[in-house]
Amino acid sequence: MSAWKRWLFPGLCIVLCTAAVQAQQTAISYDPTKYILVDARLLRGSVGYTMFGISDVDSLPDRLGQGVDLRIEARLVSGFMKKSEGFVIADAFYLDLTMGRMSSAPLEYYSDPESRLAYAMRFGYSFLAGYSNEHFGVLGGKGIEWSAAQVGGSGLPGDVLLAFTAPWMARLEYRPGFSEEFRIMLTGWDSFREGRRNSGFRVDIPFLPKRRFFLTYTFSRSDGPVSYATFDNDHYSPGVFTQHMIGLRFGSIY
Repeated sequence: MSAWKRWLFPGLCIVLCTAAVQAQQTAISYDPTKYILVDARLLRGSVGYTMFGISDVDSLPDRLGQGVDLRIEARLVSGFMKKSEGFVIADAFYLDLTMGRMSSAPLEYYSDPESRLAYAMRFGYSFLAGYSNEHFGVLGGKGIEWSAAQVGGSGLPGDVLLAFTAPWMARLEYRPGFSEEFRIMLTGWDSFREGRRNSGFRVDIPFLPKRRFFLTYTFSRSDGPVSYATFDNDHYSPGVFTQHMIGLRFGSIY
């Protein structure tokens, strides 16, 4: 064993012990005025099981996957409005992440199989405004979104890092009873853009009268150029990414 190896371990021990003693002797104080506190009431979100896939790509077989979806929303304008009837606003910055595994049989290029990793990501901002009364609500608005998805060796969009869309949005609400936020909600969106379309809908059904918890189902569809799972990164073809998610949603409806 060389000399530097014999002294490496003892030297590291001395350095770590000295750092630990110094840390114990140094008092750490925190000034709360230097930190930004986030009110949990400004957050919404959902978590659930998801199935997704890329299909309709030339002669390529469908690439299917399943996993877990997590969505976090941060209310902005609506977080400072106290009204729950009359003119209402529901807006949010959001991040939607899906992580999973490809369930389709992997394709092979010679002896090199495609990866089984599968994921999807969406983030952006949505703004809805409208009218709500004791029993019904109607809202409409606009969103901006960036998205990407990968299932095995196939990805959408294939020609850019992230696909940008600006879907129009609408939401219908019905309150069968109980608390003000015990409402069944149907939200739909569509960018109406051929070649790179973003559309879908979400259904939220409340199940605890005094709590802001909902059973939720979401279907989303994105069209665009797909990079093939043929290990040729320069080969793109039109395709469709679809996703189904069922789970639990929480947070204020406005």
